[in-house]
Amino acid sequence: MKNALRKLWFHFSILICIVFASMQLHADNAHYKNMLIGERAATMGGSYVAISDDSTGCYYNPAGIAYAVGDSLSGSGNMLHKMKTVYSEAIGTEDWVRESEALVPNYFGVLKNYKTYSFCFSYVVPEAFIEHQDLVFDNPLSTVKKYYQSLHSEDITYLMGPSAAMKFGDSLSFGLTLYYQYRSFMRQYHYFLESADDNGYEVYYESRKLREDGLMPKIGLQWSPWSLLTVGMTVDQSVLLNSSFQGDVSFHNTDNSTGTPSLLTLMNRTNSEEKRKFPLHLAWGISYFPTPSLLYTIDVDYYQTSEIGRANILNYSGGMEYYLNPTNAIRFGLFTNYTNLPIPDSSTTAPYEYLDIHGASFGYTSYSSSSSLTLGTIYTSGSGKAWLYSGSTETRKLTRESLTLVFSASSNL
Repeated sequence: MKNALRKLWFHFSILICIVFASMQLHADNAHYKNMLIGERAATMGGSYVAISDDSTGCYYNPAGIAYAVGDSLSGSGNMLHKMKTVYSEAIGTEDWVRESEALVPNYFGVLKNYKTYSFCFSYVVPEAFIEHQDLVFDNPLSTVKKYYQSLHSEDITYLMGPSAAMKFGDSLSFGLTLYYQYRSFMRQYHYFLESADDNGYEVYYESRKLREDGLMPKIGLQWSPWSLLTVGMTVDQSVLLNSSFQGDVSFHNTDNSTGTPSLLTLMNRTNSEEKRKFPLHLAWGISYFPTPSLLYTIDVDYYQTSEIGRANILNYSGGMEYYLNPTNAIRFGLFTNYTNLPIPDSSTTAPYEYLDIHGASFGYTSYSSSSSLTLGTIYTSGSGKAWLYSGSTETRKLTRESLTLVFSASSNL
């Protein structure tokens, strides 16, 4: 009987490790480009550093707003952002499937343009993961009769603040954005596990809350050495001013295998004010206008880590824009979203996920004399490996897909 109980504990630890390892994807600090912002930028793969000539430039490159034409008011929303992650054969022969779905208005900006100066205020949601799931597994393992999991989590980051830009003639501009950064994270997680021989069960409950407040300054530069060519560069790094975390855990276990019922109860609360460190972010872009109706653009993003256990990475994006006529334009983009975790080796153990993501975007914009309307879609896909079993180097195949439907509108003031 004791051996059976030890097996139950072993399989139980596998299940719980799977749960916590997979939870990390919904507070995805391993990737930097989880959501694309804006109408033109999002539908060109986020490649916008050398363009940025509208209010979206406050986020991508504030130097670009110096060349905006007139005053404008713009906003965009992800009508649907849906993500699905699959861990192959994670529980016996069954796949572990995680899904996240969010409806997020992720950008709003107001731009005021003067002769040599431009000012803007913008609101951005660069990260949003929302998940509500209730899963039941009947007889997932020979020693487990039922496993039930309930998970409700939200992790959203907000940026808001002013931008200013100044142009020096028709070929050079400089800009600055200062964002207030706010992150709100909450997770409530509960599971129930019953042994196959009806001699025991376990109940676990966890509640976590996190609030982060900080600043993110961004400096940008744009230069046009030739009328058909523009290059841009930005640098930014977030700094936390406040971080407040509280975690509550309760665990209950019953064991009737000896004929005498026994009960184990554990409760714990954890508080922390530790501030995480953000990478230094450098971005370079180049845009080329071969004809008045055609545009090509390429960006390179470099992230220099400030945390132990993270790696420096490069992300790439490129896009094109083509005007079918003065009132209709189409756009297409490709981009990467590589993990910032070090390349695993033979000593890597759980919990660990190594996943590189690639994406494509497409959009259509209809223009009138004073406004525009954009519809688009963004698709991402990636595959890699997940280390799920505690203390083990054994891996499982990991795949992830996401689909975002974009709706944006802007108006000249």
